[in-house]
Amino acid sequence: MCVANFFFTSCPGICPRMTANLKILQDSFPNDQDIQLISHTVMPYKDDVAALRVFAKSRKVDSKRWVLLTGSRSEIYDLGRRYYFVEEDAGEKRDSSVFLHTENFVLTDKNRHIRGIYNGLSLPSIQNLIADIRELQRE
Repeated sequence: MCVANFFFTSCPGICPRMTANLKILQDSFPNDQDIQLISHTVMPYKDDVAALRVFAKSRKVDSKRWVLLTGSRSEIYDLGRRYYFVEEDAGEKRDSSVFLHTENFVLTDKNRHIRGIYNGLSLPSIQNLIADIRELQRE
């Protein structure tokens, strides 16, 4: 199963709290190789592989279970909006020219089905996510 989010390394707002909460998730399942955390940068023009590596090291990211990814902006934004549904679109069509910035974490099961969307800033929501992961492990 997977927990995905979208962030950028220089974010002064929500991203540091989201990263800290992903660290809680990482530490909650220290030996579980079936749980993958994936953080997609929404600023790939700034967050290249070297920048992500420095960021990961400074945040004690376990690269075996938590990966930080970059790529083309249009593909990342399309992934977030069309496949993970991380933003409420209110009927608006958004492309990669509209900045993607969301606090949502998305839980997918082993079949890549979305099982929940959680507020990555809320500790109670993180606790719910942990409980839901444990429930999925029993399935």
